[in-house]
Amino acid sequence: MRRRERNSRPSQHKAAAEISRRAAAVLRDCETQLQRLMPLRAQYADDLLKLGMLGEAQQLFDPSSVTTCPACLNRFSAAPTASNGRCSLCRHELGAQKGALVLGAADAGSQPGDGRVDVKAETRSTKARLKEISSYIDELGASLAPLKLQAEDAALREEEAAAALDAATSPSVSPFLAARDDLHRRREQVLRQLEQAESAVKLREGLTKRADAVERRETDIARLREELARLGDASHDRDRVIAKISTRYGELLRAWRYPKASTPFIKTDLTPFVRGEPYQEASSGARTLLTLAWQLAVFEIAVEEGAAHPGFLMIDSPQKNLGHGGTLDTVIADAVAIGDFYQHLSRWLADRGSCAQLIVADNSPPPAVEDSVVVRYSRNEDRPPYGLIEDEASADEEAEVDL
Repeated sequence: MRRRERNSRPSQHKAAAEISRRAAAVLRDCETQLQRLMPLRAQYADDLLKLGMLGEAQQLFDPSSVTTCPACLNRFSAAPTASNGRCSLCRHELGAQKGALVLGAADAGSQPGDGRVDVKAETRSTKARLKEISSYIDELGASLAPLKLQAEDAALREEEAAAALDAATSPSVSPFLAARDDLHRRREQVLRQLEQAESAVKLREGLTKRADAVERRETDIARLREELARLGDASHDRDRVIAKISTRYGELLRAWRYPKASTPFIKTDLTPFVRGEPYQEASSGARTLLTLAWQLAVFEIAVEEGAAHPGFLMIDSPQKNLGHGGTLDTVIADAVAIGDFYQHLSRWLADRGSCAQLIVADNSPPPAVEDSVVVRYSRNEDRPPYGLIEDEASADEEAEVDL
């Protein structure tokens, strides 16, 4: 008996669900018809207003009350009339109408379908349709409340049948539902663990990249520290180098017998001094010697120390203001011999081998370095080679000495 009752529960639920669907469909159709008919009733009411305005216009404004001829603009002796079935104005056939013509008088005798509007007939027809629509709307409105109650009752019965079906099938279905819920719960847990694992992997990759960057930075730091240790104290090394250049600068001036070469030195800004004054304060010939001593001191110390230097030096016009070319600084020229300059160059280069080279452009080199002259420039376009700088013209010959 209980099994038979349990087997009937699905059919009861199915029947209750079908009744609930039909009741909801009927209610929905009724509401839809009401939504569609309400605007239609408003439209018919608006048409009645328009027809009333048209009837009033026909009474107030009579277009046939013509008093002036539209062709010659002269006033008619009599108003337009219907005579012998025709209009006296246009001779159009009007039928049996007689007398004065007013708006609507000719339409009364016209045939249906000729395009004229019978306001009274249209008004009666519109009122009848409006009355029918209003009556139907009222009926639908009256039946809407019972339909809502029926739909609600059917829905309630369907819920009761569904609850009874769930209660009857719960002992059989509950284990499967519990298993389904457990699987769903485990699935959500696994998804959360997967998301956490992916986040951890991303974090680990980021940490690996940062560790690689830290390792590269530590390698760079170690390399820079080793380089710094090799370089030592830059300021101390600079002072040491400047001191060596300053010493060599003084030795060169004394070897060339520079007059009164007291306290020659190179300042920390690399400016050469002699007699307590910078080289700019010296005479023209003295500036030539001071500049040569400064250049050679820097070059010689760089080569001897193995510093970053190309290994060659080019000197232009070492006898400038020392007598060559007509310009003579007598104080310096009388005390200094150019031979001492070349003698120092030859002696210093003899100990350097092939690691250093000096190129001197001199207009009148001494005989002692004749064997070292590699080319002579004539400064004459007719006797090539013209010159080291071809667009620089001068009357004197120039020799290039390669020491």
